[in-house]
Amino acid sequence: MRKLKFDFNIDWKSKLIDLLIVIIGITIAFKLNNWNESIKTETEADAYFESFYEENKANYENLVSAIDFLKSNKNDIDTLKQILLSANYSDERIKPLVASMMSLADFTPSTTTMENILASGEFDLIRDIELRKNIISTYNDYKTSAKLESLITDYVNIYVTPFFFENVRFRDFSSINSDFTQDPQFENIVLGYDVLLDQQIKGYERNLEKQKLLDKKLAHTNQL
Repeated sequence: MRKLKFDFNIDWKSKLIDLLIVIIGITIAFKLNNWNESIKTETEADAYFESFYEENKANYENLVSAIDFLKSNKNDIDTLKQILLSANYSDERIKPLVASMMSLADFTPSTTTMENILASGEFDLIRDIELRKNIISTYNDYKTSAKLESLITDYVNIYVTPFFFENVRFRDFSSINSDFTQDPQFENIVLGYDVLLDQQIKGYERNLEKQKLLDKKLAHTNQL
């Protein structure tokens, strides 16, 4: 019967060194992979920050223009309202001021960045919870602004336009049948329009304040 021979002269030191090299290599590869993923994540996050910043800046400028337009319109309506409440129906300013009720602000914010980050499922890239809340709150307010616009647009379509079609020649806003300025319905229309216009301005201004806060937060983030 043959006896098994064992080689007890194994270079354990060399084997241990080889094992350590393998372990160190795997560890370095793992860390490099994590590092690359971290850089990729930071790059994607920075791209979103920059995109949100530029989009918010453009929306801010558009909203400022819309508010300026509405305030100018509000001044006209306030003047018209005071003339009617004082029963000064012969005031020559009435007819040109009436045209202001047909002019509507059109604030259409860009929401592309928000739509993209939600569709990609990468909203978690924004690790700053406070910034995340600012973004969500600002973009949610765009929906509120749209509802306010819709309210006044519907009001014009349902009340203002039909009344004018029956009583006013659009060419020069002169009366068709009778002096529409003394019609109680006209006064009610003006007062109702004024209320909705005031709500729209206040809604826009609330949104503007949120845009200012978001702009500061994004500007600070982009500088880090």
